[in-house]
Amino acid sequence: MGVFFIIIFFWISAVFGETSLFTIIPWFKPNLFFLVSSLFCLRWRGFETHYLAVIFGLTADCFSTVPFGTYGFSFFLISFLIRWYAVRIYQHSKLESVVIIAIVTLLNNLLVFSMLSLLFSEGDMTFHWLVDLVIHEVIPTAILCVPCLNLILTMESRYRIRLAERKF
Repeated sequence: MGVFFIIIFFWISAVFGETSLFTIIPWFKPNLFFLVSSLFCLRWRGFETHYLAVIFGLTADCFSTVPFGTYGFSFFLISFLIRWYAVRIYQHSKLESVVIIAIVTLLNNLLVFSMLSLLFSEGDMTFHWLVDLVIHEVIPTAILCVPCLNLILTMESRYRIRLAERKF
């Protein structure tokens, strides 16, 4: 039951953070839905993380202006890459988590941009767009990785759950 509480807590926190808390600061736009789903993919041992990535992605679709299902599909595809990395290479270090979250956030945004370009002929990718993406979304998401990871670890110890050793 504690696992469901952790998932719901982070889902509500991501909804609250994305819709109200971080809209106050115009230059600080972390992608909390992707951050939480990526951290669950890194910590959890099981295939269920792909379903969680889709749920968080579809929730991100509800609060964005992109066509519905775009984030859900991109979160789903990126979750396979994160899951592969978590099983094969990941050593559970916080610095490594920050770097991985930054890289996959950039890859996720590039995937969303390429899907929108293929389907809807969106604007061109410019150097200015890429710099804004890195400064306003990738770096804040990577910065928030450490407190979120600490909170996950604290909640795991509080509820006596080891997501890294547990399967549903």
